[in-house]
Amino acid sequence: MARTPDPLTRSRILDAADRLLARDGFRRMTIEGVAGEAGVGKGSVYLHFESKEDVALSCLDRMAEGVVRELGTLASSPGTPAQRLRSMLCSRVLMRFDYAKRHAPSIDEKLAVMRQALLERRSAHFAEEARLVAKLVAEGQADGSFRADPPAETSARAMVTATNALLPYSLSVRELGRRAALSTRLDELVELLLAGLGHPGPAVRKSPTRSRRSS
Repeated sequence: MARTPDPLTRSRILDAADRLLARDGFRRMTIEGVAGEAGVGKGSVYLHFESKEDVALSCLDRMAEGVVRELGTLASSPGTPAQRLRSMLCSRVLMRFDYAKRHAPSIDEKLAVMRQALLERRSAHFAEEARLVAKLVAEGQADGSFRADPPAETSARAMVTATNALLPYSLSVRELGRRAALSTRLDELVELLLAGLGHPGPAVRKSPTRSRRSS
């Protein structure tokens, strides 16, 4: 009887791969090594993944899915649309930074080997994040927090594209730098993006988004 993939085993394999990517880098990681680290047979890895590249890409997919879940949580949390949008834009960058810092030996290697596949996966991830951002922008437009135009979808795509400039895989390992420095640059960028959404006058001057994020 043929075995079927198991979600728990799949997660266990990805956990092991994440550890190996952080420790050894993509080039040195092997399917045999992933199997040994996960405590499963090599056949179990191939039951869940087609190749070493598929394992690494699936690690990134899982991280991106976590980002989407966090953005959904932030979008429905208490606070004004501007406050929630600020948290969402900052979180989508900083969560990826924290993940990439653990995988610094692998970033340039994965770019060299899997650039096209990475770009395709990222495009799908960003589209889902833009959908959540657009929903919140539309809420802010409806209650008068944000300008009524351009359309929410257009603003959301622009904000995702702008903050993408500070993401890992847009920056080299050296350019990633320190989290505090990235947070400062991110704060400055998000302030500009939010100002572009707000009405001129008191609504912008009184915006709680002027406070600095401490992370």
